[in-house]
Amino acid sequence: MFKRLLRPFVNLDRRVKVAMVSTGIAKFGTQMTSRYDQVYAIDLGANPVDIGVLNSIGAAFSAVLAVPLGWAVERYSVKRVMLFDLALFAVHLSLFALAGNWLMLIPAYILSTKLFRMGPLADIIFVTVTEPRRRGVIMSLSRVVWNILSIFGPITAALIVSYSGGMSAQGIRPLYSFQLVSVVSVFLLVAWKLPPTLGRVDGRQRSGRGWASILKDYRDALNGEKHLKRWVLLRTIQSFGTSLASPFAVLWMVEAKGATPYVIGIMGSASLILTLALQVPVGRLADRIGRKRIYFVTQPLSYVATLLVILAPGPEYLVLAGLLGGVATGATEGGIVGVGQPLFVTWWWESVKEEKRGRFFGIEGLIGLASIPASVLGGILWQQGLMVQVLLAPVLLEVFAVLPLLLTVPDIIHSQQ
Repeated sequence: MFKRLLRPFVNLDRRVKVAMVSTGIAKFGTQMTSRYDQVYAIDLGANPVDIGVLNSIGAAFSAVLAVPLGWAVERYSVKRVMLFDLALFAVHLSLFALAGNWLMLIPAYILSTKLFRMGPLADIIFVTVTEPRRRGVIMSLSRVVWNILSIFGPITAALIVSYSGGMSAQGIRPLYSFQLVSVVSVFLLVAWKLPPTLGRVDGRQRSGRGWASILKDYRDALNGEKHLKRWVLLRTIQSFGTSLASPFAVLWMVEAKGATPYVIGIMGSASLILTLALQVPVGRLADRIGRKRIYFVTQPLSYVATLLVILAPGPEYLVLAGLLGGVATGATEGGIVGVGQPLFVTWWWESVKEEKRGRFFGIEGLIGLASIPASVLGGILWQQGLMVQVLLAPVLLEVFAVLPLLLTVPDIIHSQQ
């Protein structure tokens, strides 16, 4: 049995193995803290508008840094950008762990979780070094590895929070120290084991330097890319909707539905277990029938989950919503919806030519600019009592804007089969 479990990993490229394991360890730490950031800020004195402003600050700085980081992926290497990203995030966690009031979180949000983009960097590695007919399986397998580690994150966090003082800053603070240890471990693993180069993605030569050269390279990346421009537009709309609601999803579950740390922990772990069971079979299916069809089947379930979160008569119903997944559940990588997300990402990266993937990593980061007004607007609406409208906004944007745009985008790999 143990040999059967290890068989899918034996013949993988070393870069794929290291990216899978290191990102999995990093995501374990993120699963511990992601549902508590807003509650932590509230207990340190912030209000919903302040939370929106903090998220907007993080989005602004992340978007600005995304441009040179995407350029650096191609000029230098994915490995160097990963290490830089990990170092910045370690500083972010240190600031969170030491914060005495919500104003001290401002520099931490400047180096926010939006800047910590191990997942997209790992995805570039997977798509670049894997042949097309195996990409769906490899992307799904990577999520299995990540979810195996992440399953224990929410429950571990619930135990730590409950033991340390409950849903308060005192109870949540130790989580950031635990996550800091995991990030330092990942930094050492990547520095030691990840090979420094990645074919053309790491090797494109440039003659110019400075912002003028960087901006010219980005203009060149978009030239003649009709479908990629549509991708950028629809992902910008998605980012706006997600950022409008996601900072407040856990607040709704705690304040309106009475969720305890254990309910939130069980919700997170149960959703990841379901994703773990379905991920590889669905990835194999996507390699046969295409990424597009899988996404259009799974994504609508997030709309059902949103209605469950809003209408749930008690906190125990939130676990069912978590099994479906989506923004309103506090995470988009779990549940049945989470099964479709890696294939959506595969579809996106396959649409980008290999020699442009570094720059589109930067463009993907720039998409986060949409979250700046979204987070502030969400905070204002939330404080005005329009909580349900905030939670429904991502669903309406998906149905009336994102899905119609996606219908016009080809599934390139499937169309070539």
